Amino acid sequence: MSNDVIRLWTCQNKIVLDTIMNEGIYHVKKEYITNKYEKVSKIFLTAYNWFVINAQSILPPPKGAEFPIWTWSDPKYVGHFQDSVVLVLEIKRDEAILFDSGKWNKILNLSYIPKDEDDAKKFADELAKYNIENDFDAYMSNFYPQLKSKIKKSWSRLFDEKIVISGVKQAALWEIKKEWIVNIVEK
Repeated sequence: MSNDVIRLWTCQNKIVLDTIMNEGIYHVKKEYITNKYEKVSKIFLTAYNWFVINAQSILPPPKGAEFPIWTWSDPKYVGHFQDSVVLVLEIKRDEAILFDSGKWNKILNLSYIPKDEDDAKKFADELAKYNIENDFDAYMSNFYPQLKSKIKKSWSRLFDEKIVISGVKQAALWEIKKEWIVNIVEK
């Protein structure tokens, strides 16, 4: 594997693998997310829509791609669920958007991404002033638009490699191509 090629792992439903094998490529559509997450899909779509809008300047999506596919640079972080397979991919580095998984989890939880420990404490103190227990409540409330704005603005730190929360590398892909698959792990 050369320096410009990276190995990534992703857990996908078997229907995704069938699509890749039959069509040579797979893209995520909005309807897949709403069907998968049902009642909580609105929360996921808040995070996913933000990602789509902001990631386009890093790596524009190809035609047909509506939402990203989540992958990891280490297989130990990939869940393996019933009726799913783990795909091992080798792709050019410039086909992926790499970021810290801990920061992405903050966005999924509609939470603030701090610059550092001091910034995290300041934001926690700000929430405490309003008697708010967590970031999610501040984001979801209609009473704190300034806090919601601050939380959403902090999400741009997802793409700042100097800010590390978990140290776990995750990557987003706009598609999976058949030729990228180097191994398929079935449960």
